[in-house]
Amino acid sequence: MAEIALAGATAALRQTVGVLGNLVLKEGSRLSRLQEDIVWIGREMRHIQAYLEDAEAKQGGSRGVANLVIEIQDLACDVEDIMQKYLPRIASHSGKKFLGCLKSASCIVCYGYDARNFAVEIEGIKRRVEDIPRVRQTYGINEPNGSRGRDMCDEIRILPHSDEPNVVGFEGHIEDLVAKMLNEELQCRVISIIGMAGLGKTTLAKKIFQSAQHNFERSAWIYVSQQPNIKELLRDIAGQVGLEKKKWEENFNVNLSAFLSQHRYVIVFDDMWHIGTWDAIKNVIPTNTENGSRIILTSRNNCVGTYVGTHVGGKSSLHELRPLNEENSRKLFFERVIVEASDPPQLKTVGEQILKRCGGVPLAIVLAAGLLLSTDRLENAWKGILEGMGQDQDQCSKIFGLSYKDLPTNLKPCFLYFGLFPEDHEISAFKLVNLWAAEGFIRGSGVREVEDVGDDYLNHLIARNLIQVVRRRFDGKVRSCRIHDILHNLCIREAKEINFFNTQSDVITCNRGTGVRRVTTHGSNFEDYISLNYPTPRLRSMLSFSGNLRFVRRKMVKNFLRDFEFLRVLSVKCDYLPRALPNEVGNLKNLHYLGLGSRGYIEIPHTISNLKGLLTFDVQGAGVILPDVIWTMKQLRHILLPLYCVTNLHRTFHRIEICLPNLQTLYGLTEVVRCDFNFLHKLVNLRKLHVKFSSERIIEILSDPTLGLTKLEKLVLLNAGGEMLRTLNLSRYENLLTLKLGHFWWFRSELPRHHKLPPNLTKLTLFRNFLQEDPMETLKELPRLKILKLYSNSYLGSKMVCPGAPGCNFPQLEVLKIDRLEGLRELIVKEGGMPRLKELGIFQCNPITRVYVPDRIKNIMEIDNYR
Repeated sequence: MAEIALAGATAALRQTVGVLGNLVLKEGSRLSRLQEDIVWIGREMRHIQAYLEDAEAKQGGSRGVANLVIEIQDLACDVEDIMQKYLPRIASHSGKKFLGCLKSASCIVCYGYDARNFAVEIEGIKRRVEDIPRVRQTYGINEPNGSRGRDMCDEIRILPHSDEPNVVGFEGHIEDLVAKMLNEELQCRVISIIGMAGLGKTTLAKKIFQSAQHNFERSAWIYVSQQPNIKELLRDIAGQVGLEKKKWEENFNVNLSAFLSQHRYVIVFDDMWHIGTWDAIKNVIPTNTENGSRIILTSRNNCVGTYVGTHVGGKSSLHELRPLNEENSRKLFFERVIVEASDPPQLKTVGEQILKRCGGVPLAIVLAAGLLLSTDRLENAWKGILEGMGQDQDQCSKIFGLSYKDLPTNLKPCFLYFGLFPEDHEISAFKLVNLWAAEGFIRGSGVREVEDVGDDYLNHLIARNLIQVVRRRFDGKVRSCRIHDILHNLCIREAKEINFFNTQSDVITCNRGTGVRRVTTHGSNFEDYISLNYPTPRLRSMLSFSGNLRFVRRKMVKNFLRDFEFLRVLSVKCDYLPRALPNEVGNLKNLHYLGLGSRGYIEIPHTISNLKGLLTFDVQGAGVILPDVIWTMKQLRHILLPLYCVTNLHRTFHRIEICLPNLQTLYGLTEVVRCDFNFLHKLVNLRKLHVKFSSERIIEILSDPTLGLTKLEKLVLLNAGGEMLRTLNLSRYENLLTLKLGHFWWFRSELPRHHKLPPNLTKLTLFRNFLQEDPMETLKELPRLKILKLYSNSYLGSKMVCPGAPGCNFPQLEVLKIDRLEGLRELIVKEGGMPRLKELGIFQCNPITRVYVPDRIKNIMEIDNYR
């Protein structure tokens, strides 16, 4: 990962050299030594970068080269740390301020102290650089011959990728298991899918679940993993099956069990490792009902499947997956890697040899296919991949490792970062990209924003089959993703090898001691880690996914924050963080990402204004008391606030100048009647705006034709009702694709006319708007609307009609979802209306609701009116 550190060090060097150039002209020999050191570092960094790029591409199986690369990577990271430490001090002495400062004795001493320490640090770096040739010569370390790896993602073709689960070879399994799921006469209540890792257990379970889900009243998909938090697992089930929130607080287990007993449910427990996990949850999941409820289980251990089936009062249907046969292996492989007549004649032969080494393991096959699709279609290039797979029995592991080693250098740290998350964790793409940006793995350009570059990086990893898409947004962009547990283990193994990150359990035993750069904790409490008080002065990232019901003491957090000079990422999720975040958070001068989650309130101190490099401020997972200074932090790109946020907005906007020129995301903005929201005129780069409490003033500002939010893509207005909603005019927002309008209380509203809505609106969500007029009459005119969701009393009428005149009745609509419209008695879609509809869902409305639609729509309709 040295190339990332080198890039960061190079950027810091450029700034430093610029500052020094001006100072040397004014101060002459006083600064000439400092300038020499900076120039030397720049020259050596370029040489080191070139060496590493070649060595990483050529090292093959050479242990000596690998160790040398690790040492040089550490050296590059240390150089970046030095520049990060001294750059602000050098810059603070620039210009007239610097010349005036040198006149005072104290400033001269201060400057001399910094310059001397900087020189000492550089001397240490010089000795380490000079030692590199000696080590190579002494131990005979020579890089094997090989072609240089590609560095830029631009050279990789964007490959077509489908999120549809691969089912090659599973057709018989699917037909048989779906039949058993739906046959209520069978005693089998558990479908157990077992087999070694990589055979497609989750894929098969997903296909069965998707095929049969609509036949059950309630459903849930639960990722279990090796060390599950049973309480969080049960809460996840409760959320997915729809248990009322008020029943979560007291007697939760009893309430969940009673709720499930009343419904026909299907629950998938994916990747269950241990019998003890089932023992911990079996008293909450009712398994003695005769209503046809089902459990689907996947496991690598057939004993787990047999045990669960035995303990639910019925037989278990045990399905053991085995590697694909030769026919299905070829089908899966050559559906992805199409060898054309124009290709070299030996290409297919080499492809067959590569396929044979995959051993019929689907994951290995798709990864090998991803490797070939990102490689030149030349015989020698494909043979290089074949040779990298090795000849031993553990060829699949070689394929997994080769998929990582074949990545361009700038994608490798992005891939390894997945290992910081818990196993089977669903990862928000938005959060992931912002973490990459905070680490410096991705950088924008004059043409493209850093977030767009991050999306490209993620898509490259998906195209290589290294990352799985969990959910996509309506526009095709990735909403969330996951990594297969085999590749998750690969991330952890490779990360430890190069000291990229460490888990909490191995920080103390880490053989590099104070060289720990990143730490992740999950499955244990954050307080357990910080109480160790283990010295990690070079720490750059701290991610915690704890969830135990314990308070983290303020004194411990205060001590923890005191000495992290190089920390860039702090993302902590605990049940109870201290109410008052210590002022010491202001010491984290290089922090770029701050994410906090807690059940209680967190008071953010004013010292947060010291974080001049902070890009993302995410406190969605906690109640927050927010300081005024947050609105003056010019560099912020993303502000995400929670539902419960105490802020001084009504005073702030009159006292200080709101200045957030780089802001792209403002989530959870609290509207206060006494506020003037003219500051929105200054947010020229805003892409996403979420307002919690809307008023006539903010509607007026958003409707102002002089408002320059030309980049706005998503707008959420909550509690915007009555007359004010009708006056909303968004006709100028050509880039606004997503709009959500809703209310928390009973407040009758009226939609604006269609010509006042965004001209390119693609997705519209309405909830609790209590409309009296049929919304179809207005919305049918929207020319680009693809997704329409009408939720929770968004409409009070009893009849909803989509006319059939072609051309102007939802011409592009593909998805219509209607949920909890309690007064709806009749839905009519006339012939010719909604010509492109692909999905119609009606959920939890009224059992007597009648639906009249053309035959073409009946086949795609799903109705679930269980109350």
